Amino acid sequence: MPDRREGGPKASSEERLKIVPGTRLHSICGSEDDSEQYYCNYGVNEEYEKQFQAAGLHISARGIQGETRAVELPNHRFFIATLFQPQLSSRPEAPHRFWLAFLRAARQFQKARSKRGATRASHSRPRAKAATG
Repeated sequence: MPDRREGGPKASSEERLKIVPGTRLHSICGSEDDSEQYYCNYGVNEEYEKQFQAAGLHISARGIQGETRAVELPNHRFFIATLFQPQLSSRPEAPHRFWLAFLRAARQFQKARSKRGATRASHSRPRAKAATG
């Protein structure tokens, strides 16, 4: 990366992203252009893009040279894998929008699960008590 940090990994800077419209990541970021922080030495081998797509993963963000930067499973409640690290720009007073979206999804899942449990409990038959002698 051109703005690599002194002595840092090969991907240790901020990079512009192109977010794919219609993806969950796009709904989180709110636009097609974004900038995110990196601090790693890894990337995606682009030779596997067709296999990712065949397995149901959708590319949801690309770097400025077209390389894969995020993938997601569109029919999953929250499955987004990124090469950028939202924790690097997240602060207690200003959490990164990615973490806020993850927490909202977790809360929705918890509410739905609690609701299902309450529905099951109200529809279950009373159990017979053991006879005591």
